[in-house]
Amino acid sequence: MSQHLQKQGCNTGPHHGARIIHFANGLVVQAITGIFLLLLLAWMQLAGAGPFDRSDLNHDNSVDSLDLEIFSYQYLDQDWETVNWCQFYRSSIQNEKNFRRLTSDRIERYLELLNYIALSYNCQTADLQSLSTESILQSADKSDLSNDQVVDLADLVIFSTNYLETYWEAVDWCLFYENTLAGLDYEGQRTRYFLKHFGQLLSFINEYFYCGGEEPPPTALLLENTPKFLARIADAPYFTGDYYITDPKIGSLFIYDASLVLKAEIKGLNKPLGVAVDSRGYILVGNNGRDNIEVYDPANGDLVTVFAEGLVKMPTAITLDSLGNIYVTDSLSNSVQVFDSAYNQLRVIGKSSARGALHFPTDTEIVANMEVFVADQVNNRIQVYDLDGKWLRSITFDGTPGENCSWMTGVCEIPGAPPFTRLQALETDSFGRLHVLDNFGAKVLIFNPADGSFLGSYGEYGLEAGFLRVPMDVLVSDSGTAIVTSGDGDRIEVYAVP
Repeated sequence: MSQHLQKQGCNTGPHHGARIIHFANGLVVQAITGIFLLLLLAWMQLAGAGPFDRSDLNHDNSVDSLDLEIFSYQYLDQDWETVNWCQFYRSSIQNEKNFRRLTSDRIERYLELLNYIALSYNCQTADLQSLSTESILQSADKSDLSNDQVVDLADLVIFSTNYLETYWEAVDWCLFYENTLAGLDYEGQRTRYFLKHFGQLLSFINEYFYCGGEEPPPTALLLENTPKFLARIADAPYFTGDYYITDPKIGSLFIYDASLVLKAEIKGLNKPLGVAVDSRGYILVGNNGRDNIEVYDPANGDLVTVFAEGLVKMPTAITLDSLGNIYVTDSLSNSVQVFDSAYNQLRVIGKSSARGALHFPTDTEIVANMEVFVADQVNNRIQVYDLDGKWLRSITFDGTPGENCSWMTGVCEIPGAPPFTRLQALETDSFGRLHVLDNFGAKVLIFNPADGSFLGSYGEYGLEAGFLRVPMDVLVSDSGTAIVTSGDGDRIEVYAVP
């Protein structure tokens, strides 16, 4: 470097230029270090203190009318004395997205100023008291955007402009409504926020445009999770027409409509397994984590009552008979516990004799209102009892060979059926036939319940649509379709029953 400087006519000694460079480099390093320390200090002052409040716009350490005046000219382009500050205050709470559009900033950064407005102009009401970040994020329904105490077309126009950013007549409102209830995006925009905060407006859309859809679910039923392990399924054909499926991994009961579209969720369960719907339409859920049976109201997701506490250990499945009696398949106690419709214990099935003993039962089915069939998983058999719990007989199955099989391809015209390997669920159809779901065999086998003769099968192991991998339960409708839940995720397979 010194040679280069000498060529330019600079008379430096052999080390003088190096000293200058080192000195300059030192100044640069000190400057950078100083800037870094200042930034670090500023960050330390802000860290953990929540969003930085910018309400003190004139930096005089107080939030007052001067800050309000600056805010008005800077963001509202209006004389501060002509602004309806209470209206601005309420609209800011109810539509923080519009507030951000005005200020290009989050509403949490102006909480002090909004509190000053509320106090100075006496804007606070019973439902709008002191502001906080939590109260803003968890505020109630925002549908009344025009603040006239009525949710109508005026609110829809404001909503369309502020949230969908389009003219309201250009929106397919029924499609928007259906997508929002189903948790689907609309025009590339997520809709979960709308379902949570605009329930009244969604109801208005449904009625005004004759969409014919269902009402938005109550807050307690809002869909928040995605299924990970769909286990037991129950339906309510004479009530809501919905399907209820437990998910022990998520800890929720997922609710599907009649078309098997996921629409709602009862949350806060602890490893829910068995599920059934009683004669009043209430949902009975076997809560494995809390060792009880919990009863929920499907209309709002409220807990109605709890029973069988201290009596059940692992309520794997729940079945009801025509009298309303409740059969709880308790896998860990190796029994089926029976309760009446008032939740009083009547008897215990499966421990009466050596021949009738159960070993990890997984499901119970009442056949012809006369006999109790129990999937005896470890023993690879189906045990049959009368309604009083007296053992009658057992059904076993060694499998069947395929018929008319090609020696070259191994494909059979009539496929064979595997023997019982891991019985998981039982179900009867409208013809009185018994459907037996085998978890390891990934197949549903059909039997004559009277003599145990094999009648046919459906389902096959595979990862693609139409196949089974970890089947957990089967429900056969009166229309002749079988719905099979698959525990490897959120898969539901629907088959035409042979």
